[in-house]
Amino acid sequence: MSVTETKATDCDVIIIGGGPAGSTAATTLAQAGRKVLVIEKSKFPRFHIGESLLPYNRRIFDELGVWDKIQGAGFVKKRAAQFILGNDTRGSRLDFSKGSFTEYPEAVQVERSKFDEILLNHAREAGAMVSEETMVIDYRIEKDRVVVKYHSSDLAEVEVSASYLIDASGLSNFTGNKERKRHFYPGHKKVAVFGHFSGIEMPKGEHEGDILIIRRENSWVWMIPLEENKTSVGLVIDSADFKAIKKRPQEVFDEAVQNTPAVAKRFTNAQLMDQMHVIVDFSYKNETLVGPRTIRVGDASGFIDPMFSSGVLLAMTSGQQGAQAIHEALKSKTPEAITAGMKFYEKDNWRRISIYWEFIENFYRFHFAQLFFQPYNRWGMVCSINAVLAGRTKLSFAVWWRLRVFFFLAWLNRYVPVAKRIEVK
Repeated sequence: MSVTETKATDCDVIIIGGGPAGSTAATTLAQAGRKVLVIEKSKFPRFHIGESLLPYNRRIFDELGVWDKIQGAGFVKKRAAQFILGNDTRGSRLDFSKGSFTEYPEAVQVERSKFDEILLNHAREAGAMVSEETMVIDYRIEKDRVVVKYHSSDLAEVEVSASYLIDASGLSNFTGNKERKRHFYPGHKKVAVFGHFSGIEMPKGEHEGDILIIRRENSWVWMIPLEENKTSVGLVIDSADFKAIKKRPQEVFDEAVQNTPAVAKRFTNAQLMDQMHVIVDFSYKNETLVGPRTIRVGDASGFIDPMFSSGVLLAMTSGQQGAQAIHEALKSKTPEAITAGMKFYEKDNWRRISIYWEFIENFYRFHFAQLFFQPYNRWGMVCSINAVLAGRTKLSFAVWWRLRVFFFLAWLNRYVPVAKRIEVK
């Protein structure tokens, strides 16, 4: 049955967006026997950012039954994350296989065009209907259903309805913007300038596949190996600083490379492979993640600085949990437009985001960086950090109290020299 023939009773759930959150939700629901329609504005494969995954993604891959396909795609293995000071005087490497509280030893670095297509095709194979090159233009919530209006690939205007709607529209934040729910994090308006390069000098041997996070004074640079001679490189800088420079994005990026020793030395033979991309003012949250017959997942639930590569994990976890909440609502045939399961999803998703947000907010602060770049594993504090940065978001008490001690010491370091003073630019 084509999408244009879909009747009101044919869908249990409509999903806006076919990225990792949307495709995960679609697979989860389709495997549970639900009738699902995914409406995706692009034609896959398509370029996307967020290429470094975390080890705990593996749990979701296994539960979706997609790991063999991902493993077979030949993506670069990621065993560790390196955090390096921009002046190249000091660095810290978190090896995921050596953390006492980390269950998964490695992840993968993915070219998102390939990775996202694998996930979306997997949703199709599970039984979800997928309509690409299809633009949602409006929606309305009625007593017992959601009605979505969209333009199909042939520009025909179509209406379809379902019992529930999942918004996985990414940074376009379709329902959140329409309901005026989006709020930017104060002081965290950022600009990201990024592209794919050849000729970047990346770690070899035992460190091959590592992501490099290079801290500058008020900004940072990522370097992610995607293939043998293909590296994703991006600069994340405060919006105000970017505007003050008064130069084009490419020029701002080039100057940051030249003025950052830890980056410049790796760019000696670098060549841009395609075009540079820019994202602006991207760190935001939505006032609510659930509404009558509606759940927001993935980047449509909120987006945070990608410093710790948490994006895909948070997106897929929210897509899976949001879909499970809707499945339970459909199974119980509850008349409530917002169920207890949906409310729990909202609370739990905010909890996960807050774990990474605490690290992000502190990473830019001098007193935190002093400790972070001088790791000392007393009481297993580094192991607890390793677990979280590997993607563990269900924190045992053993991990939780060690994190609290670490953040307390970082706070104390603001007033008392807990760690030796080093330059962290």
